[in-house]
Amino acid sequence: MISILIIFTYAGPAIAETFLEINNFQPSKLSERKLIWPDWRFPSSIKRPRLKDDLIYPDWFEGVWDVTSQIVSDQYQEPIIHSAKFIHNTFGNLIADREYNTQSYALSSKTGGFLSVKNDPKSPNRQFAKLTEDRYLETKIIGRRQEEIDNNIFITDELILQILHTPELSRVSQVETLTEFKKCGSDQKNEINLSDINICGEQFQAIYNQPGQNIISLPIKTEKSKLILRKTNYD
Repeated sequence: MISILIIFTYAGPAIAETFLEINNFQPSKLSERKLIWPDWRFPSSIKRPRLKDDLIYPDWFEGVWDVTSQIVSDQYQEPIIHSAKFIHNTFGNLIADREYNTQSYALSSKTGGFLSVKNDPKSPNRQFAKLTEDRYLETKIIGRRQEEIDNNIFITDELILQILHTPELSRVSQVETLTEFKKCGSDQKNEINLSDINICGEQFQAIYNQPGQNIISLPIKTEKSKLILRKTNYD
């Protein structure tokens, strides 16, 4: 199954409680879900977005970034380096340029026979990608949740319905991608120079079967990646 990003051991209650005591804050729903990865079940708590709803990012994402994405379980695979852009929509909210970001990632990954991508003009939650061999990939966001913590951490979770159309058949799957973004310094440590902020991310992805196949839907594949976003230098 083709999966286009941008585009992340069960801890148990006792470990979660210790985590809270150390950090002295109430856990968010997405932080809790991150802790139990990869022991996920099909998500039931994220809400279906309305037709015009989009994922709204904090202001510190604004601009164009060079993104390095590395699969954690495969250190021998070359990281994917692509571009990502975050822009303001007509309402003044900061959103991802999904068409630009998807195309940049897909062309950089050089997998799946990607040719082009187009957003649905009626909704930011739907996209169509043209592939080689007369194939098309339709993606639709059917669930979303986002949380911002202390203006330094931003967590998103999106559930996407993917339909791969081929001349012979159509194949359906559901992909959940949870990403935790944090401000980080240029040395990728905790020291943050406000004039030189990078964004570090952990991305957790689970692929589920098509709707209706299982009463309790377990992932058929899981994958974790590390992300580094560095502001693009035009000089």
